[in-house]
Amino acid sequence: MSLSEMVAFWVFVTLTACVATSWSLPVEKRQAASCSIDYFAGIAPAGVRVERVQHVTTGFFVETGNIGYPTFPTGLPELCAVIVNNVTANYRFGMFLPDDWNSRFLTIGSYSFLGGINWLEMGVGVKYGAVALSTDTGHSSGTGDITWANTTQKQVNWAYQALQGSINLGKVLAETYYDQRITYSYFSGCSTGGRQGLKHIQLDPDVFDGALIGAPAWDTKHLMPWLSKLATWNLPESASYSLSDAGLFSRLQAEVLKQCDSLDGVRDNIISSPSACRKKFDISKVRCDVSSNKTSCWSKAQTETAMKIYTDYVTSNGELVYKGAEYGSEIEWGTFLLPAVAHNSSQNVRRNFDGQYERYFMNYGEGWQTTWYNDSVVKDAETYDKRIVHASADQFDLGSFRNKGKIIMYGGLADNVVPVQHTTYYYDRTVEAMGNVDDFFRYFQIPGMRHCWGTPDNVKAPWMIGSTGQSVQRPPYASAWSVPLGFSDSRHDAFLALMDWVEKGQEVSQIIASEFNFTDASQQNMVLYRQRPLCMFPKTAKWDGRGNQNDATSWTCT
Repeated sequence: MSLSEMVAFWVFVTLTACVATSWSLPVEKRQAASCSIDYFAGIAPAGVRVERVQHVTTGFFVETGNIGYPTFPTGLPELCAVIVNNVTANYRFGMFLPDDWNSRFLTIGSYSFLGGINWLEMGVGVKYGAVALSTDTGHSSGTGDITWANTTQKQVNWAYQALQGSINLGKVLAETYYDQRITYSYFSGCSTGGRQGLKHIQLDPDVFDGALIGAPAWDTKHLMPWLSKLATWNLPESASYSLSDAGLFSRLQAEVLKQCDSLDGVRDNIISSPSACRKKFDISKVRCDVSSNKTSCWSKAQTETAMKIYTDYVTSNGELVYKGAEYGSEIEWGTFLLPAVAHNSSQNVRRNFDGQYERYFMNYGEGWQTTWYNDSVVKDAETYDKRIVHASADQFDLGSFRNKGKIIMYGGLADNVVPVQHTTYYYDRTVEAMGNVDDFFRYFQIPGMRHCWGTPDNVKAPWMIGSTGQSVQRPPYASAWSVPLGFSDSRHDAFLALMDWVEKGQEVSQIIASEFNFTDASQQNMVLYRQRPLCMFPKTAKWDGRGNQNDATSWTCT
């Protein structure tokens, strides 16, 4: 029996069983009665255990022991919270089923290699009136930990199977619980979540009607070797060419702003044209007396290391592995390089986080050292991913999804966790494979934004568009959703814009991004600082030369 046939079978079985019991009751009473372990256990298929069911009326929900996502949502509407354990395949997923449901189903993506149910972002999603679902991807782990990936099943669960199975069963449970069909199915995720969204569209073009894809780490088989290569350019830690102090990154970023800020015609502390900066930037300007100031003065050898980071990683035989860092992303370079402590310390990022992929995912063994890296790792990663894990979302022709759904993809121009040039590379390859894709796939670059959200303090670029992970970065934090201070509409909120495109045919040509200033030391209150339109790639925002630069109406997409 095929997967689609199995899903259809379970829909039939569960609907038939439930019609004979409580579905003659009023909707409100039926749902309250159905929000129980007994109810969901009665409709779950063999091999699936219902761990917990709770009717949430207090506005908050907590799952103890969640290492990957320890922050939990507040301000929830009344809903039914469900935790399901697929004992056979060894993964878990959670669902929020709102009492007041609008027939939408929203799948929430994960981050990095974290293991846990992303309840916080589900709490955002359910405030849009949708059922919200997230999976733990088959393991429990925190930041920077890939040691769990010691079996093929765990690797494949993380790659796609846990989310695929969760979505399929989750949809059945939701439709059974409400006795109503799902009208629209959506996805929202950033980073690994962005990869998950693209991957599942490639696996099943009917899985979503719309997907909001942020900074997708779509090219796993090349991203992780690139991180190892980045480490080798900076090892040993004491080498004259090694970048081992956060002050170096701040100094370089400041110089990039100084030389390149105005290349787009506006001086606003934002690098909006990194391609122009790539042609003009003179890195020698950061060099000074290293012996007297090692924290911000660059040596010639260190500037050569920086130029390697800016440059695409290409193997000795000419194969492109990964696109280089963008100008303006320097603040995030430390993510994979710091701290550069004693080489045998577990806290040494450049010798551990990336190396864990080779040790565990690629089965090189626990003793493998990052200093042993060479270009042969790339071929091994490609082979292993293609034959075993299938994590990379590297299908550029999205086939029949073009006739089924819509994609809004975005990336921050100051992102170096998943370098934005590789996000653009995915879009360009899709256009190459499919021709003009404006009818279903639109890409937006966000000048000054780091990975998924935020902006350096000396940049303050408009970045918030209500997408995954963003709203909870600003007050009221765990209760937040959409864009604050009255901008929860489809002009400012990318998810609402996606829904309008899918459901009403309203094309998305621009999204207004926002940035805010805190008004108190506790960072509980804020005011709007500035807004700016994000333009459908390859268009860019141009100032009219007259209006307030912090006002979106002073800018047009050209």
